[in-house]
Amino acid sequence: MDPVHPPASSPRKERRILIALCGVTGAGKTTFVAKASGRKDLKIGYDVDPCTQEPQMVEFKLECKKDDNDPSDEREIVLIDTPGFDDDTRSDVEILELIAAWMAKRDMMKEQLLDGLIFLHPITHNRVGGSEWNRTRLLEKILGRHAYKRVIIATTMWDDLSNPEAAEKRVEGRTRAGGVWYEMKSKGAQVLKHKNNAQSAHSIIRNIVYKADKYGKMEPLLHTELKKYKGRVVRTSAGKELRRQLEEAIDQIRKDLDALEENCPKVDEDTSKRANPEYVAWRKEVRELEKRLHLKEQQLKRLNGLTVRIIKRLLSTLFGM
Repeated sequence: MDPVHPPASSPRKERRILIALCGVTGAGKTTFVAKASGRKDLKIGYDVDPCTQEPQMVEFKLECKKDDNDPSDEREIVLIDTPGFDDDTRSDVEILELIAAWMAKRDMMKEQLLDGLIFLHPITHNRVGGSEWNRTRLLEKILGRHAYKRVIIATTMWDDLSNPEAAEKRVEGRTRAGGVWYEMKSKGAQVLKHKNNAQSAHSIIRNIVYKADKYGKMEPLLHTELKKYKGRVVRTSAGKELRRQLEEAIDQIRKDLDALEENCPKVDEDTSKRANPEYVAWRKEVRELEKRLHLKEQQLKRLNGLTVRIIKRLLSTLFGM
């Protein structure tokens, strides 16, 4: 069970608010940053190559007073656009490595902690598959339960829907007991709709600001555990969860290979295997599984050997240190 962490600093109005954005590639993280900041120069990848190769920071000022009659309450907002999990170009191990590297860098530079996190999810994803469960569990292990009340789950892509009512039911299904977001929501996370405009983005950000004023800053569980376990990523809750997912995937691939081996097509002695379409298709499937198995085993090996000491070697190339 996660320890209950008090706020890293006493709740007070911080002028500089750090907010991390996360979500799958294509969830609209960079678009959200562009809408919120008014920046026109941000690279946005529409399901092509992901633009975000490492956490990127965009700063802008935002008026955060709660009522028109209140005095001005302008804050300096820093949005941190992170790489997307489930990235076709990099494994989840590499993404976790990047996040741990970023945390190590901020710890080395004694920079301030996060004020909150916005988890963007495209509502066009209508089914909750195993990969979404795995990504959400991994995010929970990175954050820790103590951080959920500083989290906003922002659903995106509402403009792309022909049936908004069906999408509302998807949200209900994800937040009810047994749903993929239930754990986070039941511990204080908010679920809000992002309407793909500046006003909506600012409203979501202000909610994070008000949470920061109430609860203080957050220290992700991964950050705490990296220090506790002397940089051994695999000993952290996030590392253990990712190892479980990899071991489960490896076990399933091996079972699939065994099943294929048992169903190898019979080929007459007088017939070349290459001339038998059924055998050729079978052999292709075996090779694909063997390739996936090797890849997962290499990822597990990399995770098991990953330490902050190794991560810090990346900082000179990743962050110019």
